[in-house]
Amino acid sequence: MKRLTLLILMLTLTLTACGSSESSDSEFFSKERAIESSSKAESSATEQESSSDTEQKRWEGFDEFYSSLDPESRSAKNYAHNDELWKNSGIQGQLIEAGQDTEPQNELYLGNYKFGYNGCEIIASYNMLTLKGEQVDMAKLITEFERNALTAQDGSLGSDPRKINLLLDAHGYEYETLGSPADCDKALSDGKALIFAFYTGTPYFSGIHTVCITGGEDKFVLNRYNNIDARSKIDSVSELLKEEKCLIVAYALNA
Repeated sequence: MKRLTLLILMLTLTLTACGSSESSDSEFFSKERAIESSSKAESSATEQESSSDTEQKRWEGFDEFYSSLDPESRSAKNYAHNDELWKNSGIQGQLIEAGQDTEPQNELYLGNYKFGYNGCEIIASYNMLTLKGEQVDMAKLITEFERNALTAQDGSLGSDPRKINLLLDAHGYEYETLGSPADCDKALSDGKALIFAFYTGTPYFSGIHTVCITGGEDKFVLNRYNNIDARSKIDSVSELLKEEKCLIVAYALNA
């Protein structure tokens, strides 16, 4: 019921892509996805569903489910492709500072789509885990996102950034969930790093983007734009937002 409601809402929403060269939002990577469709679907479905189909409460790790996957399934095939690419990428253990549509990360697959289209939540999460000192296996992380966080099953709407907290919980991290730009700026000034998800245009009707931001005296956005070739310095998160209410959610961690 939840999935059906979500699909109906997605079909009825008018979505605006903001990544064309003629758009004032062209500096942002965006895709045609509206996170509010997930929120409304969950709210509606929760009122109708039985207790046996409750909201997801935990993140299922790669080792918990991968052995049970059909080798011919999309997730298994994506994992094989992503694993080979990642092992030959030469960037294992490094931050991904450039845009998601630059090599080599643009050849990774999430669902039916390459990372240049829908990989921002995973890159932001990868970067945060890397900042925390983890040696992240990107291919496994992508497979976990396919299992736990896709907004639409084909990957066309990317991942829901409001499920990243489940990943952080699974890794045992303490974090703050922030809802205002002012709180985000304070956290960055205190030296914390952010996973920061925002609408690139009109809230609920534009694309979204999720980035990792490093804190301290100098604040850097990783994967700020789709085709950017390096990290991008900012003074405050307001530089990413069209207006204050464009913030979807942010998670602050001691890096």
